[in-house]
Amino acid sequence: MPRNPWPHDMIIRVDDAPQHLTILLFIRQAWGITDGADVPPLDPAPDIGASQLPEAPGRTEWEARWHRAWERAWQWYSMQEPDPTVRPTPGFIREVSAPGRDLNPLIPPFWQSEYGWEGIDGDAYSAWLRRCSPHAYEQPPQRTRRAAAAPEPQSLPALIAAWQGGLDTVIVLPYAGHFARRITNRHLAVSAVTRNDPASYTRALGSWAGQS
Repeated sequence: MPRNPWPHDMIIRVDDAPQHLTILLFIRQAWGITDGADVPPLDPAPDIGASQLPEAPGRTEWEARWHRAWERAWQWYSMQEPDPTVRPTPGFIREVSAPGRDLNPLIPPFWQSEYGWEGIDGDAYSAWLRRCSPHAYEQPPQRTRRAAAAPEPQSLPALIAAWQGGLDTVIVLPYAGHFARRITNRHLAVSAVTRNDPASYTRALGSWAGQS
């Protein structure tokens, strides 16, 4: 488009509903485990509903499982390779998500694939997701109308510099306050608070570009 400042070949993916991470954040809050984990307070804080820590195999084992799952969820980004030409079938997703399988570049690891929904109020989790990322659950026409007002165009110079340094994905998390962390040479994680404030988002993108 004439006079459009967005580079015609720049593609930035914004994952504002990374459910393989948000389910772990919900579990941690709902079960009251892993207080020592490097995780900021959540905003909004979830209503945990009927969620509760399962009795077996015990708090220590559930905490160890959570830590392993949290580490694996972030490790996945080091091998993620989105392929828009591939639409994984339910059968493919079940196969690659089976317990004990190696990480797959198309499908992130999900807690539910390993341990199911025991101790998790699914309705409460879904309601929290909608509060965290309301735009992620809008119909496409509504999302299209909001595109010009999205945070990325408001911080475009910093975004372009980060993209030129290799950034192609922004991961948005429901953390309170400012949060920005370089995950890989392609991925930046930020809080929704940071992304929604142009000055904070510009600072986060500038910091990422400065580390390239």
